[in-house]
Amino acid sequence: MTLPAKPPSAAGARPSPPPGRRRAAVVGALVAAFGGFAHFNLLLSALPAYALRSGSGASGAGALTGTLIATTLVVQPFTPWLFARLGRRRSLALSGALMALPSLPLAGVSSLPGLVALSAVRGLGFGVFVVAGVTFTAELFPPERRGRAMGWYGAAVGAAGVIGAPLGVALARQDAYGPAFALATGTAGLVLVGALGFPSGAPPAPAAAPKPAVRRGPRLGARLRALRPLSGPLLVEVVSTTAYGVVFTFLPLGGPAAPAALLAAQVSCVAARLVGGGLIDRHGARRVLGPAVLLAALGTAGGALPDRPLPLLAGALLFGAGFGAVQSATLVLVMELAEAAETAQDRAGGTGGGLGRASVAWNVAFDAGTGLGALAGGPVFAVGGPPVLFTGTAVLLAAALLVGVPAPPAAAERA
Repeated sequence: MTLPAKPPSAAGARPSPPPGRRRAAVVGALVAAFGGFAHFNLLLSALPAYALRSGSGASGAGALTGTLIATTLVVQPFTPWLFARLGRRRSLALSGALMALPSLPLAGVSSLPGLVALSAVRGLGFGVFVVAGVTFTAELFPPERRGRAMGWYGAAVGAAGVIGAPLGVALARQDAYGPAFALATGTAGLVLVGALGFPSGAPPAPAAAPKPAVRRGPRLGARLRALRPLSGPLLVEVVSTTAYGVVFTFLPLGGPAAPAALLAAQVSCVAARLVGGGLIDRHGARRVLGPAVLLAALGTAGGALPDRPLPLLAGALLFGAGFGAVQSATLVLVMELAEAAETAQDRAGGTGGGLGRASVAWNVAFDAGTGLGALAGGPVFAVGGPPVLFTGTAVLLAAALLVGVPAPPAAAERA
């Protein structure tokens, strides 16, 4: 049974868009999500090989991905400020333009400094895009329907990965970099198309409420204290994406069943985002998160047996299912906790913006964990091989299950 939704407080109420406008915005969000992540996956697969062909070497290929992730992380904390000044439509369109425009000249650039500079601009666009997509989509739905909303958004992201990553590899192997870069430009253009579905104004601010006058010092301290409850779900997010970085970086180096295992993980992840969203709305994010982390840990352990196809495929399916559900559950839970903190902060004279801060924190955790898994996994893989790397990562996930998953409060959690 699901308890009735609580009426919004004066501090946290946000006007609901008309049904027609919401449908257009939801379609726009899904189109933008698919386009932006298809662009990301296409170039993530093709651009390192292009750098190698251009004579930049393995270190140069790594520098392109490193630059992209670094600029993505740098710009994300500034996105709430940007959204408040440009509004939804212009912010999302700007992110699409910053990804599309640097992709146009890629085929004519072969020097490493030029490729790094273009990757830096794309990273700025991608950083704005990932926060905008999650934040703007969440704002369209009340909390009791947010699980399904994030599930559909995550499914669009996953589908873009299923299509974009193999296509980028295939085009690179055929030396078809011109078509690859043209496709990347076109998919980034879908972000601009999706932006048209959103209203042009700024995201709705919390309803006005009397606030006592306070000094900036206590306000900053109250803001930091209000974000403290997010630490548990964010820890789980970092550890789960560390496992994601390990699986998708080092599983391809295994036996002949590795490509099929990666595809199985991607497909099951998309399905889990869809199914997990409904479970979150019905049972609450906290109750879904624990079993999802356990599934991901069990699936990660399957990578320790790269030469045994059945355990490897079974593990990949479990990992994809667990990881997809973890992504939806941590995102919804972080948003719930941030909105609760925002309400308390408003009572103390704060400034609001809980959803934006939650989206920034979650995306930073995702990117940081993915990079950590890819970087730290290399030395472990070199020393102990798949058995040590994947078993150790599974143990790390199990530890996160013990210390990072908050217990459901009996009075507040859906039953």
